[in-house]
Amino acid sequence: MRMNNKELISKQKSEWTKCVKSILSSKSKKKIIIAGAGTGKTFIFREILEKNPDGRNIALTFINRLTADMAFALGELAEVKTFHAYCKKVLHEQSGKVDLFPYLTQIIKDDAKYLGLHLRVFDKKFQMLNEGSPEIDFYLSRGDYYDAVSFNDSVYRLYKKLQKNSEIIPTFNQILIDEFQDFNPLEVAFINELEKKGNILIVGDDDQSVYEGRCASPQYLRDKYCSGQYEIFELPFCVRCPEVMVNAANALLNNAEKRGHLKGRVRKRFECNIYRKGHDSARFPKIHTARCTVGSVVAKYVDEVIRNIADEDIEESWKEEREYYTVLVVGPRQYLSRIRKALADKYPQMVYKRSEEGNYSIIDGYGLLLKDAKANLGWRILIDFYLEGREIANIIRKSSDGQQLTDILSKNFLQQQEKVVEIIRLIKQDEDFDKDKLKKYTGEYCDEIVEYYYPKEQKDKDNIDKTKPSILLSSFVGCKGLSAGHVIIVGANDGSIPKDPTNITDIEIAQFLVALTRTRKQCHIVSNRWLISPIENEFRSTSFLDWIPGEFIENHGNLRWSPKFGQVVKSGFCS
Repeated sequence: MRMNNKELISKQKSEWTKCVKSILSSKSKKKIIIAGAGTGKTFIFREILEKNPDGRNIALTFINRLTADMAFALGELAEVKTFHAYCKKVLHEQSGKVDLFPYLTQIIKDDAKYLGLHLRVFDKKFQMLNEGSPEIDFYLSRGDYYDAVSFNDSVYRLYKKLQKNSEIIPTFNQILIDEFQDFNPLEVAFINELEKKGNILIVGDDDQSVYEGRCASPQYLRDKYCSGQYEIFELPFCVRCPEVMVNAANALLNNAEKRGHLKGRVRKRFECNIYRKGHDSARFPKIHTARCTVGSVVAKYVDEVIRNIADEDIEESWKEEREYYTVLVVGPRQYLSRIRKALADKYPQMVYKRSEEGNYSIIDGYGLLLKDAKANLGWRILIDFYLEGREIANIIRKSSDGQQLTDILSKNFLQQQEKVVEIIRLIKQDEDFDKDKLKKYTGEYCDEIVEYYYPKEQKDKDNIDKTKPSILLSSFVGCKGLSAGHVIIVGANDGSIPKDPTNITDIEIAQFLVALTRTRKQCHIVSNRWLISPIENEFRSTSFLDWIPGEFIENHGNLRWSPKFGQVVKSGFCS
C-alpha cells in the first residue's frame, strides 16, 4: 500500500540521515558514493570537509562549469579545480611556466602533416596511455618547443612525474573526485597515483557517462565499485527533479536493461525527495510531449513555453544562493541554431554556447606576442593566417631542430608583425592609432583585431533584468553539470537521438537520461515531422519515448503554426 506524503517524508528523512551518518562515520580511507542526478553530493562534500576544516583538502571535478558551484559551496574548506587545471598548476610549480592551450593539439597535428608524418590520433594515444607511441613522443617534443600544454598531455606529463617522484604533490587529508564515470585510462591511472596521497572519496554514476571521442567509459567506475578495495555508499534521494522526472528516468533505465543495454550497470535507488520536491511534483505531474510539422514550428513552440513560465519560477531561478537557468533547451546543433535565430532578439538573455575547444584565431597569436615577443606558439599561429602552405611547411621543418621561429622567419615579416603588436598596445590603452597602417599589415583581419581589442563598456551583472527568464541552448553533452527550471528537449527524433534506433548505444541512453534529469520543474520533449519541408523524408519521434510509460506523459499531439491565430495549433496530420 502506497504511503501518504507525510509518512513518506518521515521515512525518507530517516533514511537520508542514516545515509549521511554512515558516510561521515566511516573510517575507510577509500570510499565510493554512487550518486544519481541531483542527489545532494555537494552537501556531502561539505559535511566531510567540515570534519577537517584546517586540513589540506582538494576537490577535483571533470566538468569546468562545476568548479564555480563547488568552490562556492565548499568555501575555504578545499582547493577546488578541474582535473586539468590541477595538473597544469602542479606542472607550473615544477617548471616555472606552463600555460594550457585547448587548441595545441590542432597545431601539433598540422605540424606533423607539414613534416610528412602520418600521425593523427594524438589525444587517443594519451587517453589510452599508449606509452612509447610516436604520437606521444612527437607531441611532447612539439609541446616543449611551444612551451605549452593541452588537456591530455598535461595529465600525462604530471602522471609520469608522479611515478618518478610522488613528493611533487603534497599529502592531503581528503581527496574528493567527482564525475568518475567520465574518466579515461590515463585519468584513472593518474587517480590511482593520487589516491596514495590521502583519504579519497570517489563519486560517480555509471548511468551518466555521456562523452564520446575521449575514450571515457563507465566501466572504470564499475571496476572500482566491484574491486572490494572501497567502501560503497549511495545517495538515493533526488532533490532536483519532480517525481515524474525521477520515475521517467527509472523507467528509461529499466527498459534499457530489458533491451540488453547497460551491461554491468551498477543498480541504484533513485527516488524523488518528496519533502524538497513535493510542491513542484504537484504542479508539474506530467512530461509534456509534442510533434511539430517542421523545425520552424519547434522554435515557435519553445517561444510559447517560455512565455507561459510563471513569474515565481523566473524569480526562483535568479536566487543567488541557488541560481540556475530558467530555461534549458537541449538538442542537436541545427535545431539550436534555428531557435537562436528565431528568438535571440526577443530574448536578449538567451545564450548559445558552442564548444570551440580545438579552434584558434589570429587573436590568440597576437595575445601571446603581447606577453612574449619571442613566443614560438604566437608566431606559429600567425604564420597559419598570413603564409602559404609550402612556406609554412619549410618553416616547420627548420624548427624541428629547436630553432626559435624568430630566427627562421623573414626579417620583413617579423618587423610588420612587431608593428601590429605595437598598434594593438595603443588600441588596448584607448590611444590614437593608425587604422590604415594596421590594415596594411593585417588585411582582412584588421576589423577583427580592432573589434576584439578596442575597450568596450562592460555590462554590469546588476543590470541584467532578473524579471525575465535566463535561457541556455545546449547540446546533449554540453548540458551535463547544468540544471534548469524548465527543460525543452528539441529534435527528439530517431536519426538524431538515437541516431540509429536499431542500434542504440549506451552513450545515447546516458545523454537522453542526463537531458531529462536537468529538470527542476517542467520538461518538454519535442519532435518534428520534417526539418524544413514535406519534401524531405519524414522523421519518427525518438524511440526513447516508447521507453517512458504513457502515464507519465501529457501528449499535446501534432502541432503546426497558424498565421491566422498567430500561435501554434493542433494539426490534422496523423502520427
